[in-house]
Amino acid sequence: MSDLLQDLRYAVRTLARSPVFAAAAIVILALGVGFNTTVFSLVDAVVLRPLPGVARPGELWEIEAKRTSSVFSYPSYRDLRENSLFSSLAAYGHRALAVSGDGAAERVRAAVVSGNYFDVLGVRPPAGRFLRPGDEESGETLAVLSHGLSQRRFGRSAEAVGKLIVLNGTPFTVVGVAPPGFRGAGFGTPTDLWIPIGAWPRVATGALARLDFHRRGWSWMTVFGRLAPGISRSQAQAALDVAARDEQRLYPQATPDDYRIGLRLLTQAAAGAGHPADPVRFLAFLLGAVAVSLLVACANLANLLLARAVARRREIAVRQALGAGRGRLVRQMLTESLALSLAGGAAGLAVANWSLALLSRVRLPGDVALGSFGAALDFRVLAFALAVSMATGVLFGLLPALQATRFALLAALKDDGPGRRRRALLPGALVAAQVALCLILLSSGGLLARSLRNALAADTGFEARGVALASVQLGVARYDAARAWTFATAAARAAAALPGARSAAWAGMLPLGGDREVESVELPGEAPGQRQAVAATAVGPAYFRTIGLKILAGREFEETDLPDGAPVAVVNEAAARRFWPGRNPIGQRLRIYGAERTVVGLCRDSLFQTLRDPHMPQVAVAIQQVGGDGLLAAMTLLVRFPGDAGAASASLRSAIAALDPNLPPFGPRTLEESMGGQLVPQRFGSALLGLFAALTLVLAAVGIYAVVAGSVARRLREIGIRLALGAEPARLFRMVLAQTAAPVLAGIALGLPLAAVAARALGGFLFGVAPTDSATFGAAVAVLALAGFAAASFPARRAASLDPMTAVRHE
Repeated sequence: MSDLLQDLRYAVRTLARSPVFAAAAIVILALGVGFNTTVFSLVDAVVLRPLPGVARPGELWEIEAKRTSSVFSYPSYRDLRENSLFSSLAAYGHRALAVSGDGAAERVRAAVVSGNYFDVLGVRPPAGRFLRPGDEESGETLAVLSHGLSQRRFGRSAEAVGKLIVLNGTPFTVVGVAPPGFRGAGFGTPTDLWIPIGAWPRVATGALARLDFHRRGWSWMTVFGRLAPGISRSQAQAALDVAARDEQRLYPQATPDDYRIGLRLLTQAAAGAGHPADPVRFLAFLLGAVAVSLLVACANLANLLLARAVARRREIAVRQALGAGRGRLVRQMLTESLALSLAGGAAGLAVANWSLALLSRVRLPGDVALGSFGAALDFRVLAFALAVSMATGVLFGLLPALQATRFALLAALKDDGPGRRRRALLPGALVAAQVALCLILLSSGGLLARSLRNALAADTGFEARGVALASVQLGVARYDAARAWTFATAAARAAAALPGARSAAWAGMLPLGGDREVESVELPGEAPGQRQAVAATAVGPAYFRTIGLKILAGREFEETDLPDGAPVAVVNEAAARRFWPGRNPIGQRLRIYGAERTVVGLCRDSLFQTLRDPHMPQVAVAIQQVGGDGLLAAMTLLVRFPGDAGAASASLRSAIAALDPNLPPFGPRTLEESMGGQLVPQRFGSALLGLFAALTLVLAAVGIYAVVAGSVARRLREIGIRLALGAEPARLFRMVLAQTAAPVLAGIALGLPLAAVAARALGGFLFGVAPTDSATFGAAVAVLALAGFAAASFPARRAASLDPMTAVRHE
């Protein structure tokens, strides 16, 4: 221990004598360790611990119903619950509800759950009680609040128990509060409250109010549970296959012919594996990028330590002459490296805290916020940061320490000997490694940047800029169809009257929002039952004018298209080509949404679900003519403003609140922000990889500079002799650059195949550019070559301008 303390004191004194080197090393490590710590905190929250507060989460299994969107009907769940395969089985389904009463009205994410939901998860209430099996079908209006909702509505969790909370206009009694951090069993946005299945009819609205939860054909519940003792996954899967065949035989009308039941760990489902947002893949992408950056930082620091060892070779030789063994010297130098890495790790925690706050605002496709997973710098993350800091110190310090203590004593004292050339090979190898890793980030970032540029320049068919949004769900506020149409008309007029507003319209589904509704169309005169699939949407008057989608013929919907009037539709060019080739679609008829409708307008083709989708037939119907289901479901009010619409969101929310203070608008934003979910991988990936690529490029340039400067320092006498014998300075300049080119070219040769592999892994994120795009790879290589030339030119110019006599006398 005394030797360790002595080594540590000596390391601190040594580093204090080189403040510039120490500061540079700490900054490099702070960035590398900080970014890795940030991503690990996300991986820990999303992948390693996706079910906070749940007891023994690794024993929970989610049961998947294939071909039915992975969910079950309530009767199917009850059948499975009677199976002896599981010691316990629970179910839930997510629904949006409106909370009103005391405080501002708000829209919350609720879970309709079985009575044993919390028992199966093994969660205990900090206040009150949880739901019980007897509450499942009792019909009692009971609710369990999340910790966050109880804080917002009642101030303290204990004060919420026993209070009334109004959900969709129905009073519910709060019986308990969930512990802090508990998010529920699902993926994505945390659940705000839980109600029993039997209470669902009291809050159901619209089409859902007409559905009986005892109906076997209505699949809406996610089922999970724990296997019985002694039951393996393979045994459970075999028994579930039998259960699936039995259900298909007993209830053929409610189950498809290829109905199957599968198992997967609930932790995988809760982490979003297989979800369109796919945060596991997104985080793997981030983790790879920050790991590459840290490796480049380690190689760079190793090169800096090697260059520093050149200046310390006499000191090391003298200590060897005084009896210090090689192991003792290696330990001393490793102590210096570890002191640096720990200081850098401590600074990295500040970087991690800042970057975690930044990343928590990122929204993945599917409108899933990374911040909803609750990533934080807890004990596990701090332990990871400490482990990474120490491993980094060993990684960048061990090779320089071994190399610096390998040379012969007399040769070191004379600064000569055959070991000099061998010592010069390692810095070149480290430079080649930095160049190869930097090329991976440069090319990947370039591909994503080109994808983002192509996506932003894509012709969507409409104009998204300048459109503000606010969504409502009138059904949760207990509107009926007639009242909903009155409100929708008044809200659209009020929004259109806002200062600067040009038009306003309602839409049931936003373009390029990631969702698409596919409906069947029947044409008059075709054989009965012959249907064709189209992308369908319900929109209000002035919708096409508001989003800038051009009407090519006919007209768009108007307020005179009343709910009880003649049903009308607008089709796009693709639909006209498919259904009425060579004919005018205006006046044609088609049957969709249960009614025969007259085509009154032809609009331009536009992208609807994703940027990758080809133009497909689309049919728009008047939202007021779809019945109550159209107006009572979630719908969005769009308002066009000149220029940027971001500042208008608050005004739009106020206009809606003025009409109904108890109606909670949600998602105030712009159409551009709504579409931004389509570009999260490209936008965030190009920015992140651009940042890391710039950082690694600077580090690689510093590494090249250090290697060339060290080489020039070791060869000063040789250079002086060459100059004294008449060598041209320009020739010496080229000679130094030529020696630098070897590791740079080796790194490029090594990095190109690795970059190609990384580009193929990014294939799913690319838009309008091939993974093997030669222009992107050529630009990355050119940038690296230029950076290498610039970094090497400074010490090369110094070598060419040396005074021969000064160089010859150099010790």
